[in-house]
Amino acid sequence: MAEYSGSSSETVLSVRSRRTYVWVAVAAVLALGGTTAALVGAQKMARNDADESHQALAASADKVASALQLAIQREEDLVVAASAYLLGAPSRSNAEFARWTTLVRVEERYPQLKVVGSAVVVPASELAAFIQRAAADPAGGQELGADGRLAIIPPGNRPFYCLQERAVYFEEAIKGPAGFDLCGIELGTHLLAARDSGRGTYFPLPIGNDAWLAVQTPIYAGGGVPETVAARRATFVGWVGTVTDPQVILDRALRGYPGLSVSLRYHRDSSSVAFHGGTVPDGAQSVTVDLRNGWTATTSGAVTSSGVLTNRSVSGALVGGVALSLLLAALVFVLATGRARALRVVGERTGQLRHQSLHDALTGLPNRTLIMDRMDQLLARNRRNGTLGAALFLDLDEFKNINDSMGHEAGDQLLVAVAARLKSSLRDVDTVGRMGGDEFVILIDGGEPRIAPELVAERLLDVMRQPFDVDGAAMPLIVNTSIGIAIGDRDSGGELLRDADVALYEAKAAGKNRYEIFLPAMQTELLDRMAIEFELRSALDGDQFCLQYQPIYNLDDLSLVGVEALLRWQHPSRGLLQPDEFISILEQTGQIREVGRWVLREACEQMATWHARGDTLDLSVNLSGRQLDGDDILDHIREALHESGLQATSLIIEVTETALMRNPAATADRLEAIKELGVRIAVDDFGTGYSSLAYLQQFPVDCLKIDRSFTNAISTSPESKALIGTLVQLGRDLGL
Repeated sequence: MAEYSGSSSETVLSVRSRRTYVWVAVAAVLALGGTTAALVGAQKMARNDADESHQALAASADKVASALQLAIQREEDLVVAASAYLLGAPSRSNAEFARWTTLVRVEERYPQLKVVGSAVVVPASELAAFIQRAAADPAGGQELGADGRLAIIPPGNRPFYCLQERAVYFEEAIKGPAGFDLCGIELGTHLLAARDSGRGTYFPLPIGNDAWLAVQTPIYAGGGVPETVAARRATFVGWVGTVTDPQVILDRALRGYPGLSVSLRYHRDSSSVAFHGGTVPDGAQSVTVDLRNGWTATTSGAVTSSGVLTNRSVSGALVGGVALSLLLAALVFVLATGRARALRVVGERTGQLRHQSLHDALTGLPNRTLIMDRMDQLLARNRRNGTLGAALFLDLDEFKNINDSMGHEAGDQLLVAVAARLKSSLRDVDTVGRMGGDEFVILIDGGEPRIAPELVAERLLDVMRQPFDVDGAAMPLIVNTSIGIAIGDRDSGGELLRDADVALYEAKAAGKNRYEIFLPAMQTELLDRMAIEFELRSALDGDQFCLQYQPIYNLDDLSLVGVEALLRWQHPSRGLLQPDEFISILEQTGQIREVGRWVLREACEQMATWHARGDTLDLSVNLSGRQLDGDDILDHIREALHESGLQATSLIIEVTETALMRNPAATADRLEAIKELGVRIAVDDFGTGYSSLAYLQQFPVDCLKIDRSFTNAISTSPESKALIGTLVQLGRDLGL
């Protein structure tokens, strides 16, 4: 028996030994595999960090380039405005020109500007007369000679001279002597080339130890550019030019982007200019953006290396991954030898199931169930401590458009990125959860009085304005966010969440991409707005809408030349409602398309009736930005004209500047198609939106309607009078 017993013991020990060897081998494989995976993951992380760093540089380069492009465009707008003024008033003095620059706030709006003025070609035969005029009214207050006369510099007899006629200097240091012949130096080649080509020219202008950016644009009688060189020379009036400090433009563009440098270059024909701002860091990479019209902007900045060992965070992750692999191998070896392993696995699965029941499957954030529980805990803790917590209800504006245009997979990627960004922007004591769809809730613990919910909301809005990289998107997505805030105690977490939702509704109604704090009055306003929204659904079918016609007069003889159709709502119980009480709701719900279709049809029928009686009035109808979002607006206009029999030339479509810029490219195409029908197009409220001459040239506009904020003050404000005069002259020069 003893011999048998010893044999059995040896067999058990042998089995255990073999099992031990097996688990040792398994642990070794796990350690080796984990180390390999950590190395592969670290390499991928390093490449991702490098890619993200380069993408961040590209995004910053786009913003810097946009700022530079806007500055160049504003310079061009100033030159066009000055050209229109000088063409409309060729005989005005330098003092009057200086007053004009003061009225339009040139120095305030263009801090980089040093000189603005004009120059003309003076034949030798007219030089004496010009010298006599200039001595009495020198350009920009330039100094005359010791004898009080204007002397030509450089001296000499030439067939013609290029001399300053008007100028306003905002930098005394660059003011030269009167009588300086611009064509007597190398600059004359640029000026004469610009005169013959009809295009402006840009070139560096060295004065002392500084380099300035000079812009010269030729102007011709009539305001346009003749087609031939001979015609240009025959109608040539002079040049309008500016001298700008490029460093101011570059510094403003780089504001908020430390560590970046930018080079602004212009090259076209014989003009070549280059200016630089900031310091290029060692090992920097560059991104060049084409600003069009000969301009480019090259932004340089340091980027993260793609090497594992040179990236501190990646190397740390690699060390952590290797350590975790060794720890996991040791843990597997220990647990594999006893019952503890089974118990641990059961516990882990139980924890996973509990976690899954309380967390969102897509983002990993707490779900509605866990959020409501934590909200009740927050209220109880604040009551106990005498503090005030807050709930922030956050919603992504127009998220449905992303799902519809790019697919739900892209929408899911965006939601995961939003969740990660929100979580990284909050304290550990705060909670962020997903309620469903594109709705998130943030709970702010009230234990820190300095952490105001408004400051948290502002930080979240700033964070969410940064572009998101989503697979399948042509460029990083810009996401707008609205936030509602509810602060203080409530009977339950549900009431706190309800009030935050009401504030969110107010934020969206106020224009989106903002936050609002709940006030008790909002509940009443929301109920009233919801009632109006519900009643609007039956207003069209119930024939509750009506049109009033505002007369349009010719100011020359006060004759009636047209009417503008104005929408009103004859509410069954509230009486006659003005558009500002319901138009925004029609816009938000999309009903404006059907109501706008009815307005077109009704107004055209009424005007056709008046025409049948012998009237020849024009009809103006306003279009909403939402109506211009789709091609069906063309069908609606054709339908209204066909059914009424009204001539297309009698219809004027009015569009606000804000509506034009919702989607400029698509809007321009649709307005061109409307124009081809014979319908005229007017820009309404001109001067209050995107009053850019560059944008104005993109659209087929027939007339401008100056906003009443200018016309109301025409008799009491010299500034308004000057601006209206400039806008009217601009319209005439553009043939509007």
